[in-house]
Amino acid sequence: MTQALATSLARLEALVDDCIAALETGGRVDDAGFAEAKGRALLQLSRFGAVPIDALDDALSDQVSRLRHKLAREESLLKVRLQAAELVAELVADAVMADEWDGTYAPHSPIRPPAQERLT
Repeated sequence: MTQALATSLARLEALVDDCIAALETGGRVDDAGFAEAKGRALLQLSRFGAVPIDALDDALSDQVSRLRHKLAREESLLKVRLQAAELVAELVADAVMADEWDGTYAPHSPIRPPAQERLT
């Protein structure tokens, strides 16, 4: 069981490493692909059930600790990515609202002049 658990942890660690590398380089991230692969890896790990902490040898404990650290790094990178996406979404929404605002329903100060004013 110990070797199979170590193999499963190594597989998940490699996936997390790949995701971190993709996030850090700023390249294209295949979110669906990573999610699917991580789901399979977590399903495989869940089949081991609850493993008592005292059942882990030093190598497995180190592997779990390393994986936790990498997952925390991945989480922080994903949070930054999510914040950037939220910011872009807000900017686009504000631009659309400012462009379509005609003052009918609320006193809203548009961020930019309506399209008609820009054209003249």
